[in-house]
Amino acid sequence: MLVVLGTIAPIFLIIVTGFGLRRIDPFGATTWAPLERITYYVLFPSLLFASLSAADLSTLPVGKMAAGVIGAPVVITLTLLLIRRQIGIEGAPFTSVVQGATRFNTYIGVPLVTAFFGSETMALSALFIGFMVPFINIVSVWVLGRYGDGSSIKGNTASELIRNPLILSCLAGILVNLSGLGLATPLDALFTLLGSAAPPIGLLCAGAGLDLAAARTGRTWVLVSTSLKLLAMPGIALLLALAIGLDELSTKVLVLFHALPTAPSAYILARQLGGDARLMAGILTTQTALAAVTLPLWIALLTK
Repeated sequence: MLVVLGTIAPIFLIIVTGFGLRRIDPFGATTWAPLERITYYVLFPSLLFASLSAADLSTLPVGKMAAGVIGAPVVITLTLLLIRRQIGIEGAPFTSVVQGATRFNTYIGVPLVTAFFGSETMALSALFIGFMVPFINIVSVWVLGRYGDGSSIKGNTASELIRNPLILSCLAGILVNLSGLGLATPLDALFTLLGSAAPPIGLLCAGAGLDLAAARTGRTWVLVSTSLKLLAMPGIALLLALAIGLDELSTKVLVLFHALPTAPSAYILARQLGGDARLMAGILTTQTALAAVTLPLWIALLTK
């Protein structure tokens, strides 16, 4: 357990550093939004592209991984839809609970999985992201359109997914891989260097986006969403992995990604599409803070 805590501590210290820098504000409040866009549109796509273009895809359990990736959030979402009236939550708050219980924070996940299970898991991480990003965005947009505060969804969901940089980078990496041509050395070095900057900068951005005041908003629903995301979701993922016979390393990656706190992008969707943005910010902040406790427990369980 001490080894687990020692490995995970630097990751959360970077998040705390981002939180502190945002509050001290030495660079100005306008710094963070461009930094987030560079990370989202350039650095993380480079990391995923470089990993998948060089991975041995024949060794990846694509079908079983897809079942595990999609199966867990399906169970959580359907459960929330079925009990929505019984627990007395309607409209915009419900959309934030669903997003909080199902989305995942790529910024924390990639460096965490690599730190514990080695760089060879990067292709599995990219595979998880490639399946999860389109699926969970479709679910989130549908829930917001159905239960949000009358806000019309601007644009087409399909076109938004087609333009998603994480999905595009995964597809491009797979195409290069399948072509057998590989990347020229200068290009491989370029994307590898860009990708190496993604984890620390992403973690700083995650910390900068935390809102402690919002964490006190709607405490009951924050607790519900947080319990589902940090405890139930990885538990369901582990049961699914065992049921479908997923290999040990893939199971570790699957469970750990599903144990991550929710994504900052959930707050953006809540703001744009009629969700409860304040509650979403509270869920995001609470989950990120509590993940410093729950993630070491899941990692300890997985590495026994």
